[in-house]
Amino acid sequence: MKKNLLAIIILALVIVNLAMTGFMMLSVMTTNSQTAKLISDIAGALELEANGGNTGGFSGSASGNVAVTDLAVFNLAGDDEMMINLKPSDDGSSHIMVVDIVFSMNTASPDYATMGTEEKLTSMKELMKSKVNDVISAHSMEEIQADTEGIQTEILEAIQELFGSNFIYSVSFSKVIFS
Repeated sequence: MKKNLLAIIILALVIVNLAMTGFMMLSVMTTNSQTAKLISDIAGALELEANGGNTGGFSGSASGNVAVTDLAVFNLAGDDEMMINLKPSDDGSSHIMVVDIVFSMNTASPDYATMGTEEKLTSMKELMKSKVNDVISAHSMEEIQADTEGIQTEILEAIQELFGSNFIYSVSFSKVIFS
């Protein structure tokens, strides 16, 4: 009789333990899924903030790994090369920068089909030149020589803001002459 009573008590405790474990797992899983959703939302918000916020962001967001097959370029070179008056140097001397600029575009970007066409870019060329001129002319020759990549990033951000898209993902100088 004692063995049966002891077996019944053990069985009752096992059932209570199983029920409590099930309840704990249910509440932990619910909390876990809510936490995972919150982390995903935060990660999405940080990604938007880091990239500028418009459909995948602006600056640098497409610059990760663009395949060579998805690459197109638009040049401001030759007849379109730019001669820009620079901010006076610390010693008061003025300089001019002659530069050819290459805009690298991601053809896989959804905006490339509408904004990256030769016709559209040609029609926007003067506005693009204006943005480039605004950025470069705000710096002295010494500043540009010391931080060329920073200047290129500033130009990229200005161009991406102009188009409202990140299909242009890189700006580089193919020729630079200071005078």
